[in-house]
Amino acid sequence: MSTSENTTFSIRVSSTGDTFEVPANRTILHVLYENGYEVPLDCSNGRCGTCRTRYLSGEVDHRDTALSESERSEFLTVCVSRAHAGEVVLDLPPPQSTQPVERPIAVVEAPVCVACLNCVRFCTFGAARIDNALIGVGGIQGAAVIDADTCTGCGLCAAACPTGAIEMNISTHDSVIGTIHTLNTESVPELNTEVAEADVAEAPLSVMIFACPQCRDTTHEVCDAKSEQVSTHVQTRVVDVPCSGRVDTLQLMHAFESGADAVMVAGCQPGECFFNTGNLHVTQRVKRIADWLDGCGLERDRVHMMHLTPGDHDSLTNALDELTKKTGICGPSPLRRTASSPTQASTSR
Repeated sequence: MSTSENTTFSIRVSSTGDTFEVPANRTILHVLYENGYEVPLDCSNGRCGTCRTRYLSGEVDHRDTALSESERSEFLTVCVSRAHAGEVVLDLPPPQSTQPVERPIAVVEAPVCVACLNCVRFCTFGAARIDNALIGVGGIQGAAVIDADTCTGCGLCAAACPTGAIEMNISTHDSVIGTIHTLNTESVPELNTEVAEADVAEAPLSVMIFACPQCRDTTHEVCDAKSEQVSTHVQTRVVDVPCSGRVDTLQLMHAFESGADAVMVAGCQPGECFFNTGNLHVTQRVKRIADWLDGCGLERDRVHMMHLTPGDHDSLTNALDELTKKTGICGPSPLRRTASSPTQASTSR
């Protein structure tokens, strides 16, 4: 976060009268979270509008790209907007707790870091750097650090880290793996010992979809509509992620290893990613998984990268139908019978 043009100002919450100072190196969002005020959050960089908050007075310096001019007369985005001077009064309800609200950020375990610079290259917000004062793996000089104030919580650095030294405090690698396994257990009959063999043969195909914040609502709506179709021969399960770039190769592999017949990643259109390049990085990972499937004799058509425009239900429905058709030709995944649990699967990079 560049602070060269920032000035200190104050915010006041109308419902409680609480007044807080917002220093030049902090955002309104940081200050609200630190004082127990929770605001919905997705991108942390003014591109989505999820954190938009009504303000009652103040000279607001709007720095987002999400709100229209008419919206800006009533709302601001607390993740990036500031005040030109003085005080901004926010229309927020009282906090449910006086405890700080946990904000998604990446954290580094220095003794596991190899200082490969992947995090520095993948982070487009300048939150990652190498601190030569730290000691990395094997006693090497230098390890990564993440600036918590600048971190947007997208998870791109964690997905790119080859050793697992970088982890998210929310949406951890192991929690994603656990979600994958739980959802597959619900949808894959072979993982339920109470299901009869005859029922297994007639079971629908299982498709797992990783969805980023922009694609989340559209993906859930399409999958809900699919589930209501009596004639459907597919069960879909959605894993919500903070960015499609958070999805790493192990998570994609575990989706298959834990019983999915097909996997889709629903990410933003090129150039529309909240975090700039997350959708491009995961596209390359999907291609690598397709090669892996071919090498294992499981057919590359079982995995698909979907660049989705929010609200485009038809395109997602068509892509899902095409993926299901190709997977139907391939047949149920042979990995269903040997599906691994989170404890059996490798959960570290």
